[in-house]
Amino acid sequence: MAAANREVQGVAVPLMQERKRFRSDRVIALAVSLIAIAGWGGWIYSALDADRTERQLRGQVSALLDYQSLYASQRKAVEDGERQIAQLTEQLSSARSELERQTAKYKQTESELAKARDRLAALDPILRAPAVGSAPELLRITPLPTKEDVKAAQEALTQLRFGTINANGVMGASTRQAIEEFQRTVGLPVTGELQPQTLQALMRAAKVIAAQAEKAR
Repeated sequence: MAAANREVQGVAVPLMQERKRFRSDRVIALAVSLIAIAGWGGWIYSALDADRTERQLRGQVSALLDYQSLYASQRKAVEDGERQIAQLTEQLSSARSELERQTAKYKQTESELAKARDRLAALDPILRAPAVGSAPELLRITPLPTKEDVKAAQEALTQLRFGTINANGVMGASTRQAIEEFQRTVGLPVTGELQPQTLQALMRAAKVIAAQAEKAR
């Protein structure tokens, strides 16, 4: 029986050793598996982290592009505003020049109107001239003017600046045109003929102008 026990023990010892080695192999395999799982987990985590980082970078790049587009748009708006300001400045300068030109023209017109008023004031006595025959100092006026009457009228028209007329005593086209302008100026019927009233008005106007010139001298 002792021999049988020794035999049993001889079989049991290797079996236990085999079981220990199997357990050890299982532990090693489990450890290797855990290490592998941890490695894959780390790789997956790294991949996920890289993807997250890439998405963040893409978002930042997109934001930068949007900011660049906004900056370009704002810069263009500023440049457009500067161009508009330059155009308005140019238009203002042009308007100022036009205003100065119109002001000078207005002053010139005022000066001409003042001269015209003075001329009308000088001709005012003519418009209120007495009837024919009440001024014996005037040349004799007949219904049909004489050559001397025409000559005197031509000299008076030249003196009153209704044209430069040759005082030859002949009723030519230039003389008739000057008479028409004079009649229109003083408010007489415009006929172009040297009528008594026209001749009398011419003589009075010539006297007034001569008196003013003498007074000025």
